[in-house]
Amino acid sequence: MQDDNHAVASPQPIPTSQSPSAELLIQVVQHIVNNLNVDLSDSTLARRFSLEEDKLLAAFQSHTGIALDQFVLRRRIERALYVLKHSNSSDIEIAAGVGWGSAPAFQAAFSSYLGVSPTEYRRSLSQRTQGASGKRHRRASKPAGLPREESYVIGRFGCAARS
Repeated sequence: MQDDNHAVASPQPIPTSQSPSAELLIQVVQHIVNNLNVDLSDSTLARRFSLEEDKLLAAFQSHTGIALDQFVLRRRIERALYVLKHSNSSDIEIAAGVGWGSAPAFQAAFSSYLGVSPTEYRRSLSQRTQGASGKRHRRASKPAGLPREESYVIGRFGCAARS
């Protein structure tokens, strides 16, 4: 192609051998969401999906707008929030269920990410429930079509949280 007597290269798609496809990245996301309790390190995920680690990381960031390790952390925190809200599971049980090796590691990550400990978060939930139970008026419900509280969207990959 010529542009004012200068050669202009047409954009070329990146060959699939160099960059993971969107379909493969969807599989990576689904694997993460369904397996939060296992090792989801960058290197483990790259091996599992037969990819070079740097290519997986770059493609994931490019397609989702978030770094792979941050996506995993966010999903683990979201799942922990859900479990804290909907169960009486101990920190040890939650840690095992969402992929932290120990309760102290879970507590430290949770506190660092949210600024409150899991215990403080759970306590705030019970205080809200107790405060709301004394009120007689009803809260307006969310209009149909809005995402549930547990849902999330990351880049072009929308995935609902597991209930």
